[in-house]
Amino acid sequence: MRIFYLKLHNIFDVVVAFDDSKERKPSSAPFKLALGKLGLSSDEVLMVGDWPDRDVVGAKNLGIKTIFAKYGDHFGVKESGANWDIENISEIVGIIDGINNE
Repeated sequence: MRIFYLKLHNIFDVVVAFDDSKERKPSSAPFKLALGKLGLSSDEVLMVGDWPDRDVVGAKNLGIKTIFAKYGDHFGVKESGANWDIENISEIVGIIDGINNE
């Protein structure tokens, strides 16, 4: 609902919420559902999240590369466990460039 209220709902190809998977992160169910709806495999996506115990753990359990959005951290996380930690969303471009040049 937050995405709808912010008038961002038309920007996303897929949005998966608890009502869709009936399981909460870090369960792999929401991530699997999103991959299925997108028709992608875990090695074709990056997960960006600001809650390591839910976002990073859940995605990594499926082999998805993860980015910890430090700018959204409200818990003072010291070690995210993510593949990358970023301070600004614009850093994702450099990460993708690096992956594409491997």
